[in-house]
Amino acid sequence: MTQLYITAASAYGPLGKSLDEIWQAIMDRKTTGSMLHVASGRQYLAATTHSGHTTNTQSYAKSFAKGLRGLVLDLDFDTPVDVIFVGTAVGNLCEAEHEVYVGCELKAELLDFANLRPMLEGCPAIGPDTEIVVVPTGCCAGLQAAGLAKAVMARMGYRTGIVASLDMGLTPLAFEAFAKINATANREGHVEGAPISQPFCKDRSGFLFADGGGAIAVSIDTPLSGAVPRLTGYGCVSSAYHMTDIETDGIPIAQSILLALADADCTPDRISHVNLHASGTQQNDTAEHNALHATLDGALPPITAFKGNHGHALAGANMLEIAMTWKMMITGMVPPTPKGLAVDAFDDVIARTEPTKLAPGAILKTASGFAGIHATLVLEK
Repeated sequence: MTQLYITAASAYGPLGKSLDEIWQAIMDRKTTGSMLHVASGRQYLAATTHSGHTTNTQSYAKSFAKGLRGLVLDLDFDTPVDVIFVGTAVGNLCEAEHEVYVGCELKAELLDFANLRPMLEGCPAIGPDTEIVVVPTGCCAGLQAAGLAKAVMARMGYRTGIVASLDMGLTPLAFEAFAKINATANREGHVEGAPISQPFCKDRSGFLFADGGGAIAVSIDTPLSGAVPRLTGYGCVSSAYHMTDIETDGIPIAQSILLALADADCTPDRISHVNLHASGTQQNDTAEHNALHATLDGALPPITAFKGNHGHALAGANMLEIAMTWKMMITGMVPPTPKGLAVDAFDDVIARTEPTKLAPGAILKTASGFAGIHATLVLEK
């Protein structure tokens, strides 16, 4: 069984510019989200990292490059790693779209998801021999990048690496596309003062579009510093069910969970916590609930769903949530449910008003994306 040791993590999101800042906000049960004015003149609900993000696309154009660079720098490497895996759903869309709006010639490199080396030039972690692998597969891309790292690092002779995922996709094109398919949260029936992102709530109306991401430092070598979180299992399926919809029976998600458990040689009864994709759409939350009952023994373990705090940053949400899960494992604490969330969709998904101790055992982390792609990781310490 191959495994990766996770020696450090970083994060960047609407609730903070660092992992520690976001962690504290989540422990304090904070939520975010507001009406955002974009360059098309329309308004959308969103949660953003970028306080100056209004109708001026120029202020947002470089946010993907700056965000990725910041995540890598925050891991605090002083020597180059062998490889970096980057998952993303929309890549450098923010800069490419800005170029269109201001009438500039759109250069091909702005549309090349793999053209990341110029963004990372000068980072101590990135040397001339560092391989850069991009996984541009949508909202599962971060977990898929982690799974790819687990599968190939030892085989390819890579000993140290970074797995990151980031999306800075709050652009007029992306907002309009998600609104057209009724995927994003709306104000109809929304109670003033309640969180906009409402996973596992009866009244959830769609996901709160957000930006941000996270990164982890990984190694195939056992650390000398003692027990650290490990990535021990990975599973992924693509049911090709529908371009945007998801099967509410949860069977493909269950399949990805079972694959990850088998890869980790982990029995279902060892799962003591689940960090769910939990986008806050009617279909996704129902599918994940059904998948958990199809795969885990007995009562469901405690569940975290961080999109309730700061929305859904597409593929960026994957590693942002992995960074939060890593922090749970390091501190031994499970954050409370975001303040104001009813969490009333299912009787056995229970809200927490206070932090609790993380029970011994393994953690499941799930993600789902368009076209029926579902991925799961198993993490242990």
